[in-house]
Amino acid sequence: MTPVEGNAPPDGGREGSAPPDGGREGSAPPDGGRDGSAPPDGGRDGSAPPDGGREGSAPPAGGREGSAPPDGGREGSAPPAGGGAGAKLSARRFLDPVLLTHIESVRADARRVVATSAHGAEPDEEAVHDFRVSLRRLRTLLKPARRIYGKKRIRPIADGLREFARATGTLRDEEVLRETLTALELGEAPRAAVAAWVAQRSRREHEARAHIVELLRRDHSGDKGAPRADAPAGEADVPRADAPPAGEADVPRAGAPAVGDADAPRAGAPAKGKRLRLEPYLARLERRISRKKAKKRGAEALARRAIRDALHDVRALAASDPSDGAAMHALRIRFKRLRYSAETFSPLFGERAERTAKSASRLQRRLGQLHDVDEALAQMTRAEELSPDDRAAVVEALGAERARLAGKATEELAQELETLASLWSDAPPAPPPG
Repeated sequence: MTPVEGNAPPDGGREGSAPPDGGREGSAPPDGGRDGSAPPDGGRDGSAPPDGGREGSAPPAGGREGSAPPDGGREGSAPPAGGGAGAKLSARRFLDPVLLTHIESVRADARRVVATSAHGAEPDEEAVHDFRVSLRRLRTLLKPARRIYGKKRIRPIADGLREFARATGTLRDEEVLRETLTALELGEAPRAAVAAWVAQRSRREHEARAHIVELLRRDHSGDKGAPRADAPAGEADVPRADAPPAGEADVPRAGAPAVGDADAPRAGAPAKGKRLRLEPYLARLERRISRKKAKKRGAEALARRAIRDALHDVRALAASDPSDGAAMHALRIRFKRLRYSAETFSPLFGERAERTAKSASRLQRRLGQLHDVDEALAQMTRAEELSPDDRAAVVEALGAERARLAGKATEELAQELETLASLWSDAPPAPPPG
């Protein structure tokens, strides 16, 4: 049962308890280090990720991954699968507790990252992974949330959170590049060359991890980079709950990406030199949720719109050429949003939403593998530290792996699109954005 408005969100365990692979993210997990993708190894393709706390599993709606959501038993909590009461339940009564729970998940995971990096130690890789996933889930929810709480109020919050997503994305890219290259089957000489190249590049991974810690420490008194205890209430980096949207420093200009676009280019970010902090954005979102004023919509109608829009976005790119790396990457992101939307609203649609989430997760994982190889190819083609012969051997191996993955992605895409069409045959075409 989904938590109800007014219930205190859990502040306990982290999203995704210890993964079944023993799990540091730095190791090669079954679902990979980035967005559910796995490094190419020739043998794990198509295997379903374990349903532990890792990103590959579907969390209970409204709760943290791997934990049961709070159930106050109050009237208005999410209805059981299948709907009836879902048509009467207001979107706000459904979304308020779900958002509050995800906010607390982000906050708790951020504290874990800081806590595990005490005394100059590198933060626990699993803690960073959990923070990245909980942040991504919260940001995905902001897209349907803007229809309830107001676009102009939600957009600045989404833009601020995007900067933290970018920081964790940089680290994720380095981790997955290392995993992808070390998993390649190469001859002795090129393998040694790649190992040396990866070891030399490891400094970037450490720096990216340290940058995340530095950002998150700003919200903790006594830590380096934390705000002063006597800082004025109107400090520039603290967004006000009642601040007018027009002219705000962190409001994106025309043409900025849509709210919830986790992988979009930077737009409307805090001004250069501004001290970015996480907590003011989380607190601002909590204040916005607590306000009585909100648009009146039904929960089921909002859920249908969210899933329908996500399906429309997927279908718009489904016919793209698999050789187009940018298009395949964009399609992966759209499957990811479809998956998160289906997981969030599963209490309203039951098995149909659960099957949608699993279908989207499979394609997200496969297309993630393809993107990982594309990124490795881009790096290796300009890796001047390698000899021409070693570089050619690595590029050839990556090219063969990409061809294999592209073939599988094409086949699986057709299958999953057919599955999704059968699940949502009653879904009308998506209306224009708005």
